[in-house]
Amino acid sequence: MTQTIIALPINNVKLLEEITDIIFDRALRRQNYTHVLSLINDSKFNKLATDTKTAFQKVLLKKCSDVFYTLIYQQELNKLKEKMKNDKMVPKRCISTLNNFQFNFNKKSICNCKFIDELLRKSAFSKKVILSCITDLSKENDENNELQMHCLCTILQLVRPISSKTNDLNKPVNKLVSCINNHGMSSILKCLIQQVKRIHPKGWKNEGNCF
Repeated sequence: MTQTIIALPINNVKLLEEITDIIFDRALRRQNYTHVLSLINDSKFNKLATDTKTAFQKVLLKKCSDVFYTLIYQQELNKLKEKMKNDKMVPKRCISTLNNFQFNFNKKSICNCKFIDELLRKSAFSKKVILSCITDLSKENDENNELQMHCLCTILQLVRPISSKTNDLNKPVNKLVSCINNHGMSSILKCLIQQVKRIHPKGWKNEGNCF
């Protein structure tokens, strides 16, 4: 598949978006393929759709960014609820379906963080883009949105080589730490925040991780 996609001529926006959809979907569903797919991105990201000059990198960046925002989550959740209503699903099965949805969405979000890290390492995304992502996640996180805090912890640890030597990451770290005593926070998220708190002043030297 890799060589087939690399060989495709990109001559219109529709094809560009379809290729991006394939790559992005595979990257999030098959995490062990993320590094392979980042190579595809590396070969494509500077190429343009000839009829509009739309960059592959721009289309992919939007897809990666959209995963972090609650609007996408709510849209997908509403579609699922409508489907369950139309199917007249029994309550017990509804609960199981909603739990599976939440689990899969969380997994997709964390895989998205790791995919972004691979794209940074391949120079498909710039440091500026990653720092913007960290800033956005810092603005969005609150005590009722554990997923975005989880994503922020993951991104901070994955991209630590670009961290505090050249960029001040005290603000996002302090915001995470200030939330650690929130009632009902999961033990996994507390572990992640404690780890970020511990390794941040040490130059992001990791001692093991929770994710």
